[in-house]
Amino acid sequence: MIFLKIKSIKEKVQNRIPGPTRIQHYYSVLVPLIEINGEIHLIYELRSQNLKTQPGEVSFPGGRIERGEEFSQAAVRECSEELLISESKIELLGETDYLITPYNFIIYSFVGKINIDSIESIKVNNYEVEEIFTVPLEFFLNHQAEKYAAVLKSEYDQDFPYHLLPQGEKFNPRQGDYQIYFYRYQDRVIWGITAEITKAFIDIIKH
Repeated sequence: MIFLKIKSIKEKVQNRIPGPTRIQHYYSVLVPLIEINGEIHLIYELRSQNLKTQPGEVSFPGGRIERGEEFSQAAVRECSEELLISESKIELLGETDYLITPYNFIIYSFVGKINIDSIESIKVNNYEVEEIFTVPLEFFLNHQAEKYAAVLKSEYDQDFPYHLLPQGEKFNPRQGDYQIYFYRYQDRVIWGITAEITKAFIDIIKH
């Protein structure tokens, strides 16, 4: 049996840094900017068909944060590994809002300028990236994202103990709305989390 005094409880809670519960994984992405003929563009990746998650979809460079790694370091490292450019060519400009997903992971988002002569000089890591393309920043400044709603519903295991609840099997779980964003640029479709991160960045620089 465990016995605790107020003093020991205070020592455990007073100086800790609070964090979100239920989060299983932490990811970091970079919103890469490049100047092309004096115009700012965002760089996007088309994910390789080799990948288990979202193959063939549009994304930003990014991945899981490694143990002991700063969030910003992970974003720069992943960009370097996926676009095969030196970290010294990635100029970190700042951080946008982080995204807490309904899927028990957080994505931290950073903005960086890619200091290279031309987009053609980028030779991607073909295992992770099929190709890259750019979208002018001006496009996002002048086009609103399309928005659609998804309903999040709870499903319970067959052995869920309804008998412990006051309403029993008549228990009505809460539902939530999850906004899904889309941008269409030429023949490209940017959607989901990547579109949401894009929109968050654009909202920051527009206001």
